[in-house]
Amino acid sequence: MIRKLLISLSALVLVVFPVRAQTPAPQHGLKAGSIALVVTGEVLPGQMDNFRQLVPRLVAAVAEEPGTLVYEWSFHPDQKTYNVMEVYQSSDALAAHLKHLSAGFFKELGQVRKTTSGIVFGSPDAQVKEALTRLDPVYTSPIDGFIR
Repeated sequence: MIRKLLISLSALVLVVFPVRAQTPAPQHGLKAGSIALVVTGEVLPGQMDNFRQLVPRLVAAVAEEPGTLVYEWSFHPDQKTYNVMEVYQSSDALAAHLKHLSAGFFKELGQVRKTTSGIVFGSPDAQVKEALTRLDPVYTSPIDGFIR
């Protein structure tokens, strides 16, 4: 009886949670057109409260962008320097993100923080490179790796 129940439960788990859904196959993300960025900056003096109110609104808005795969803000131990880790499906997705931010958030962001550096992973197209010139980013070249 217990053996039959265990076999039935095992079968149910395999049907409901197929192995592929649990662990997607690796994709050659950056070589296949995905773009990743790490942007570093500092919160301006006296602007921490405004910064902390702006970031959740910004994250909620960016979460609606279908081509944005990762968008994560983090503080360094000094609690004023931050990183934004971003991953996009393609140059088109990153261009759409930048257009979205310029329409509603760049001015507000400029009042609470300053960007100090940017690193771009992948091979963005010329349009995206032009849009990122204000960051003066370092562009890396993919060697090998994967995205799930």
